[in-house]
Amino acid sequence: MCGLCGLIGEDGHWSDPLGGSLPRRRERLRRIAAINRVIAPFRVTVSDVQGASYLLQGATGRQALATGLEDLWQQAQALIGKPLDPLDPRILEALEARS
Repeated sequence: MCGLCGLIGEDGHWSDPLGGSLPRRRERLRRIAAINRVIAPFRVTVSDVQGASYLLQGATGRQALATGLEDLWQQAQALIGKPLDPLDPRILEALEARS
């Protein structure tokens, strides 16, 4: 992969806070932590790649890169091999257990 991809950066997303108190990088890491809590029941993890992309890793070692949240969700579905429903009882139960 070309090193320039990490410098271009992700386009703004509707969920980005406007004038938030956290720096952009810290907000991104907070978002990734929340994503990991949601998809943990499916044994997929997400990490940051130079503040521009997301690296998804499945339980079998498969990996995928995503450039934004919509792409991230699609790549997660591809890794687990089925649609990911945010209202899936496994997700809701895991989130309730952590709170």
